Amino acid sequence: MQKIVLSTVVALSLAACASAATESQHQTLVGEIHIKGNDPFPAIMLETAAHDMWELVGMSLADARALVGKQATVEGAVLRAPGPGVWLPSMRVRSSAAPP
Repeated sequence: MQKIVLSTVVALSLAACASAATESQHQTLVGEIHIKGNDPFPAIMLETAAHDMWELVGMSLADARALVGKQATVEGAVLRAPGPGVWLPSMRVRSSAAPP
């Protein structure tokens, strides 16, 4: 009986973990591109008009350097959404462009 209860608890906890994963939200952000940190670990950031900082994952360093200090529009999937307990929201970049 104890084995059945234990296996049921394990199965339910695994199911809860599997269902907790959500689909990524797609979002478009507009702001100024910055590169923080040094080689070999630079971080590409976007600062919005509201002074919120987002980490941009998947953008090449060459693309970021071309946009540093300029307003850019970045589109992608939210990896860490802003909210309580989130120090730095992040987005996986699908596309980026500077206004003409």
